Amino acid sequence: MASLAHDHNFWIVGGAALVCILGSCLTMLLSRRLVGSGGLRKQFQTSLSALIGGMTIWSTHFIAMLAYQPGVAHGFATTLTVVSLGIAVGGNAIAKMMLAYGTGHIRTLGGGAVFGCTIAVMHYVGMTAYELPGYIIWSFSHVLLSVVLGAVLGALAYRSVIEGKSNHASLFATVLMVASICAMHFTGMAAISLNLNPLVFVSPQLMSDGVLATVVACVTTIILFIGFVGFSVELTTEREAVAAVQRSNLHDALTGLPNRLFLNQILEDLDDQRRGSGNPHVAVFTLDLDRFQEVNDIHGNRIGDAVLVEVASRLKEVCAPTHFVARTGGDEFAAVFLGFESNEKASSFAQRMQDAISRNIILADAALSVGVTIGVATTLSDETALDEVLQKADMAKYRAKSDVAQSICFFDADLDRAALDRQHLTHDLRQALPKQEFELNYQVQIGTSSGDIAGFEALLRWNHPIRGRVSPEVFIPLAEETGLIRSIGHWVLHEACLEAANWEKPYSIAVNVAPQQLVQPEFVAELDGCLTQSGLSPHRLEIEVTEATLIDDKARALEVMYQIKKMGVRIAMDDFGKGYSSLATLRAFPFDKIKVDRSFVSNLHLDHQRAAIVRSTLLLGDALKMPILAEGVESEAEYAFLRRERCHYVQGYLFGKPQSREEIHPLVSGVPKVRAS
Repeated sequence: MASLAHDHNFWIVGGAALVCILGSCLTMLLSRRLVGSGGLRKQFQTSLSALIGGMTIWSTHFIAMLAYQPGVAHGFATTLTVVSLGIAVGGNAIAKMMLAYGTGHIRTLGGGAVFGCTIAVMHYVGMTAYELPGYIIWSFSHVLLSVVLGAVLGALAYRSVIEGKSNHASLFATVLMVASICAMHFTGMAAISLNLNPLVFVSPQLMSDGVLATVVACVTTIILFIGFVGFSVELTTEREAVAAVQRSNLHDALTGLPNRLFLNQILEDLDDQRRGSGNPHVAVFTLDLDRFQEVNDIHGNRIGDAVLVEVASRLKEVCAPTHFVARTGGDEFAAVFLGFESNEKASSFAQRMQDAISRNIILADAALSVGVTIGVATTLSDETALDEVLQKADMAKYRAKSDVAQSICFFDADLDRAALDRQHLTHDLRQALPKQEFELNYQVQIGTSSGDIAGFEALLRWNHPIRGRVSPEVFIPLAEETGLIRSIGHWVLHEACLEAANWEKPYSIAVNVAPQQLVQPEFVAELDGCLTQSGLSPHRLEIEVTEATLIDDKARALEVMYQIKKMGVRIAMDDFGKGYSSLATLRAFPFDKIKVDRSFVSNLHLDHQRAAIVRSTLLLGDALKMPILAEGVESEAEYAFLRRERCHYVQGYLFGKPQSREEIHPLVSGVPKVRAS
């Protein structure tokens, strides 16, 4: 009976274990990588991990067989030895393809079981190649146990590769792979007993231990060399790819300058350095090109891009090692000056940047000229974090843009406090819609001939969680400047239609539309969607537009207004009289109603000029067959004048302040008359 304890050279067994561990580690590292890769890289990793895994199993087995010393002449059949190597590599290839391309349990338990069974088949084919004067007797129970151990531990190894979330997953998978190989091999060896018989012929053509040792040594060297080189190539390729992605993420693709994300990282690093190295002062500059939009409009985006590249090049030329420059978006740049001693130094650097940018740029046989506005903030007088210094430089830049007398401005706390408050309000305004801080109020519109309600105007209100109710005169212009008016205006239109559709009485609802809303391509579709979703009849909706809405793109505005009219929605001209070409606008655009601005209604019974303007407007409305609505009626005298002059509709505090949906419920549920009080 063979004895595992006494018939093995444990130095050689240790060598087999070392090869098994190194090969398994490489195999599992590559296996873990191929799970998340794709394309040719996945094919390469699948092939490489299959080759290394198969040769690891084979080398471990035959090194362990060389450690087995039965004490009689023995050898290895060449053909079966080679076949066992093919089985090891081929079976591993199948298992790795299941791991790489399979799903669910097929890739984990299935692939791992194939891996374990491959070890078993390779082992027993390799044992069949082992010849000695006698017979090998197998213990079926041990053989079955060896196959089960190999398959189970192999499945667990593959599952650890797929499902492991920590950095130790590859290590645990390697341990399981080593356990699978060793458990299979040594349980399989325990399954044999030898019945020696000197009459059994042993062919002299068998490979001796020395020849096999040479072959195994070569194979082991090859697999370890291929494995380490392949893994090194993988790591190098991955590092280069990560570096390329990081560079792409941190640099502007057009100019090659660092981007805003990189700038933020630099400012954070400088904050850390300042805390640990004597607190060197930092100046931050924000730059905004002047007349750049003209270049784009006249010469096209290609020339505009070339201008940005040239500006970036000039900025880099004026920068010293203590300077950092970035493109933060569009035609905006930023620079950082570390370790300066005075505002004069910062001012001198800002002037150098301005001089460099302001020189003519020769492109496409044309001399192009762009200027620059620069805001500056430093840590000389304020030791705040550098991201706040950057914000202050922005505020100084905005002040410089509004002051034609200077193009370089340093931050001034007193002058820029309003700008800071505006920035905070802008930030809060961006959050107002998702945080549901907006609500609609409704103000009645009265027919003067009957005194009955003719409709309501929807008015937007912002309930700020800290500031309280913010005036529309404050946040509406801010929303228009930032472009937020598009999403806010759509919400107002949608909510107003839903509310009016639920009224028992079919009063009309008037909704103001901002210039940016009316000319955007999807406005008509959004309007149609609001009507469809709410079920509101189009003739009950009245869109109010100001003359300023129509000035920028008259052709587009006229096209949109005719589409709105075709839907059955009415259009009113709001704030009539404030524009400079109102009569021409009335003639050119298809309005259904004119709203006289409140500035002409206030005390019109006491002011002959205002009275004359309102009378003229009423005569104009009669001539054009357009009803007139007077806004801002607050006294009985004003109302009496408008009735006497046959103004069609009125609106104002005399008849009620804007009210919430709950407060107007009695009005829209019954048939009340609203009289002046």
